[in-house]
Amino acid sequence: MHQPDSHRRAASRPTNIIIFALAVTCLTGALHAQKPPPPDPAVVLIENTHAFVVTPERTITGPGAEFLRKATAPSQFVLFGEGHHERETSIFATALYKMLHKQHGFQHAVVELDPLGVEMVLDPAVRRDIKRMADVARRYPTLIGFASDQDLQFLAEAAALTPGANAIWGIEQVQSATRHLEELEKLAPDARRKEAVGAILADARAMESDRTKVGEFLFKDPNTLSRLEELQKSFAAKRGSRADALLTGLVKSAEIYSYYRRAEAGEAVGLYNNTVREEWLKRGFLERYRAVVKGARLPKAFFKFGSWHMIRGRNPGGAWTIANLAHELAAADGTEAFGIDVVAFGGYGTFADAPPWMRPLLPPSAPETPVLVDLRPLRPLGRLFAEQVEEKHRPRLRDEIHAFDALVILPNSAKASWDLTGFPVP
Repeated sequence: MHQPDSHRRAASRPTNIIIFALAVTCLTGALHAQKPPPPDPAVVLIENTHAFVVTPERTITGPGAEFLRKATAPSQFVLFGEGHHERETSIFATALYKMLHKQHGFQHAVVELDPLGVEMVLDPAVRRDIKRMADVARRYPTLIGFASDQDLQFLAEAAALTPGANAIWGIEQVQSATRHLEELEKLAPDARRKEAVGAILADARAMESDRTKVGEFLFKDPNTLSRLEELQKSFAAKRGSRADALLTGLVKSAEIYSYYRRAEAGEAVGLYNNTVREEWLKRGFLERYRAVVKGARLPKAFFKFGSWHMIRGRNPGGAWTIANLAHELAAADGTEAFGIDVVAFGGYGTFADAPPWMRPLLPPSAPETPVLVDLRPLRPLGRLFAEQVEEKHRPRLRDEIHAFDALVILPNSAKASWDLTGFPVP
């Protein structure tokens, strides 16, 4: 007796299911067999590490130098993040900026300095002469925040590369109230306001009389902000005038410094010393940027700042950085920005003192010469690098890989020298 077709189909189902399962198992096995092993992070790191040399003439040579030349060719902005007061850091910055100027036409150095301090070092009587720059620093001990011999050499070299007032853009908040108030005293429209400026100036001079008193007037004195606000109100400077710019800078600087002091006293304002300051840096940069933009010709600028300012994105202090603005502005301009985190060992810490989160990005032992790690190829492997550190350190490691395009290690540094000014070593 013949079975109905439906019965024959039902009887064949178990066989079909078994065949299908076997096929899936074979296919899955084949796929697994073809899947390559995960890359070895140590090998990837070595493949993307490039040595270089900084010469006594402040040039850079070697594979790392050639890498930088090619990598920065499309860049409108190069963002140099440093740890301050390291000898080799500023020497490398000088060499790199000279290369960028020669190879790619960079014309502007953007620095973490008081704008009036930069004006003074660009004065024709001072420009390119580091001894005269040191004289300015001694005259106004709080004016040039970074006045080591190596920092002054960087300023002198940058001033020599580009003529005019746009060679260096100082966009930091006011660091020397004395210098600003001296000019305001001359600009005062009458005796009453001249006297008001003079009273504040006398106190500022007393509190900024030597390098050890950095911050006593703008930072530590709780009355400074209100006094400057009252002066700004009574001065009634015309909007956009030189006096208006000086007064606005003084008040904003005193405000930013006040957040540090108030936070130390336990007030919940600690975030603002980062966010408000970062916005001030952006404002200063954009004012200068807009002033030099000419049609399709876009200015190329080299930023030299503390590393926190040069992070792409939001820094650990909660602020969206000026470097992030530079990256976004470059994208809007149809160009690129290239960020470099520069870590020096030998001045304020040894190679063995490197933070745990940074370890997977460093050679196994201290290199004999400077090296550069291209961080961009490491980004797809972020998980593999992060797994090399404790979980608490993983976010900082991931941030580094994405915040900068390259990590530079300077292994044989020392504390910057201060022979020219005679200031105490920080």
